[in-house]
Amino acid sequence: MTIASSMRQSTTSLMQSHLKIFLSLSFVLTGCATLPPAIDRATAAPELRGAIWGIDVQDDSGRVLYQRNAHTLLMPASNRKLFAASTTIDCFGFDHQFATELWLDGTNVVIRGGADPSLGGRWAFDRDAVFTTFVDALRARGIRAVDDVIADPSMFDRTTIPGSWKFGNLGSDYAVPVDALAYNENAVEGMAVTDPALYVAQAFRDSLRNAGIEVRGMTWVSTTPRTWQERIAVMQSPFLSQLTATMLKVSQNLYAEMLFKATAGTYEGAEDLERAFLMSQVSIDGSEFRFVDGCGLAPDDLVTPSAVVALLRWMNAPQRRGSFWDLLATPGEEGTLHRRLVPLASRLRGKTGTIAGVNALSGIIAGTHGGFRYFSIIINHHIAESSAATRAIDAVVNAIADF
Repeated sequence: MTIASSMRQSTTSLMQSHLKIFLSLSFVLTGCATLPPAIDRATAAPELRGAIWGIDVQDDSGRVLYQRNAHTLLMPASNRKLFAASTTIDCFGFDHQFATELWLDGTNVVIRGGADPSLGGRWAFDRDAVFTTFVDALRARGIRAVDDVIADPSMFDRTTIPGSWKFGNLGSDYAVPVDALAYNENAVEGMAVTDPALYVAQAFRDSLRNAGIEVRGMTWVSTTPRTWQERIAVMQSPFLSQLTATMLKVSQNLYAEMLFKATAGTYEGAEDLERAFLMSQVSIDGSEFRFVDGCGLAPDDLVTPSAVVALLRWMNAPQRRGSFWDLLATPGEEGTLHRRLVPLASRLRGKTGTIAGVNALSGIIAGTHGGFRYFSIIINHHIAESSAATRAIDAVVNAIADF
């Protein structure tokens, strides 16, 4: 090869490298230039004039692709559940199970709660099947009669309703009392039960009678922590990964409250634990969030879109990638995205949020050219129909997905 030929090849190779860099840079600059106008158009819905939009969009590296009021504290509605789920999983691990125990205490039977929100399943109608493990344990000991049936929810303190919930929500099946024992999601025909632990004890009493075991005494609740005489059976909850999937996909409030409170037994203790986790492990500044319940029903819950995105990036970090992705709602499948953003089903996982005057959607989008996009969209103080807000939010998500 001649020197001239070698120089021509080197020059050609250098030009090709420069062309690749130019094309890559052009793509980035063009994308960044087109995303803000696309989002601005999507947020210009007349029905939402006067509302406060909070938006943050970032890529894997943390590069900001779009921001509007990204560091403004806003009511997140059920986007708050993202934080409760992450805190609970960090505390217990994906494979943790919560135990509901059966104890004997003399001639009494005691059902002790361990913070399983799924006891009885979702709207269980076969009580006998629910308590089969406990009934079989009594039969195995030849027990054909008991005196009192006692419920023990003492794992939790006696604050069963977060003080910041609106009075108008109380009594509904999405704002039920929170205790260490739950049954049938603490609701009957769409209405909240007033005493979840007593409800569990009554359901167990009925199951005993249906199984031919006589109940001679009363059914009551013991809230003072104590040690009973003998544990004879345990029912384990599904894995925490399954429980948090229910919490996040269908936005189940009771699951969020019970799992969050299980980390410490009190709301105050759980909030302290969560704050330490978010600040030390997720690196979110303490001024960017305040939570006073587990599910986001409280209007006093506040968070910035930037904090939500920081959490989503933590959830989808390589060492956790896939684990949290599977817990979030998928467009077109069961959950709160069942009828939304269906063409993005293979690329999008998200968490919705809705309370009066608030709509939100935050999530993760797999990029068409590799990598991920992380976004949080929160609308506060709007007076439009919720459907108008979700249409505008979905338009923003489509703009991000097309970027």
